[in-house]
Amino acid sequence: MATIPELLIQVAIGAVPLGVAAFAYRSATDANRRTQETAVTAAERQAELERTKVDAEAFARARQIYEDALAQLEKQLDRVQAQADRLSAQLAQEQDASNTMRDQVRALQGQISTLERTVGTLRRQLISAGITPQAGEGR
Repeated sequence: MATIPELLIQVAIGAVPLGVAAFAYRSATDANRRTQETAVTAAERQAELERTKVDAEAFARARQIYEDALAQLEKQLDRVQAQADRLSAQLAQEQDASNTMRDQVRALQGQISTLERTVGTLRRQLISAGITPQAGEGR
């Protein structure tokens, strides 16, 4: 039979592998948990990266649409400005023509007034000379 010290040594030698096994189990469990946490963190980072990538693509598309719309508005503004310039020039020409015609109408009205006075004077002279004025052929 074995003595107590030999039994204690055998138990101690038997306990070492159990301690090593428990330590290995605990280390493996901690490593698995850390691996899972790392995987979750990596997945979260990847998801955030994908969201950022989608946001960047959407921003780029929106920026392109905005720039295209801005370019079209600038072209339209240039066309409207050119049309306004043409209309302004045309208006100035029309105003000049109107002023010229107005001056001509005033001159003609002055001539008509002068002619009417002359006709009146000639009529009075004819009547005072004893001649009855005759209406024109068209009257």
